[in-house]
Amino acid sequence: MTNFIIDLDPTTITITRHAKVLSGGFTTLTTTNLAPITVRLYNYSTRNQREFVDDTGEVKRIDIGILAEPNVDIRVCHESFDTFGITGAGSPPDIRTYRIVGVRLYDGPYGINPAIEADCVAI
Repeated sequence: MTNFIIDLDPTTITITRHAKVLSGGFTTLTTTNLAPITVRLYNYSTRNQREFVDDTGEVKRIDIGILAEPNVDIRVCHESFDTFGITGAGSPPDIRTYRIVGVRLYDGPYGINPAIEADCVAI
């Protein structure tokens, strides 16, 4: 299934899953790269700004959102979180890393073209 909204401006990203694993009585973070997925990136309006408080108490502004097919594997929970990088302009190109902080189902008009919508903060 392809979503025409995503197909208007597609971007391929690779999500890195950071999962907590109990090892020897301690919790450690392990990272796993998932298969690349095609999404649509969009900027949030400055009039509709939302914030996210990270684990250290720092308040961050939600910069961008992603729209993906409804069957993609994106997680935001206590045991794991997802990040991805976007290559920007410059010489050499800079890579900006984002953390996915919120995931919800997006139903298009009249229930057609469902998708996953996610909020992201720069880290």
